[in-house]
Amino acid sequence: MFPVSASMLKNPRLYAGSLEAYSAPLLQLIDYELDEDGHMTVSGDHRIFYAYIDMTAQAEALYDFILKTVEEELREELDFLVSYDRVKSGIQDIVDMPDMKINLFIRLCLQNHGHLSAKKREAHFSLLSDDEVNRMEQVVIEGYRVS
Repeated sequence: MFPVSASMLKNPRLYAGSLEAYSAPLLQLIDYELDEDGHMTVSGDHRIFYAYIDMTAQAEALYDFILKTVEEELREELDFLVSYDRVKSGIQDIVDMPDMKINLFIRLCLQNHGHLSAKKREAHFSLLSDDEVNRMEQVVIEGYRVS
């Protein structure tokens, strides 16, 4: 699996441009109608327009997305995983909890700028002392450089 879709979502103009490179010229060649819901109906014999498609623009855009994925997305993912391992180990040095609880603690803290909300603490971590929670939050803040 290669998460190219993340790069596509972060670069919508490049993605739309690659699609329009094919569709814009095609729309000038075919007879079509749009109904009130925006559904297109194409009339006439249009098979020839799909027989030998020039996908150069799409291939070039895909190359750009792959490059962005390798240089940005994968690097960010690896950085996140390295931080996760460091944070998990730091939390395990403070308390003995199952991995699922540690994962939940980290995720909830990251969603709340490094801190566990009172509501989430009561719901999931009521057995922890204030000192333990504070120390664990500090591990998350330092491990992910949360500000």
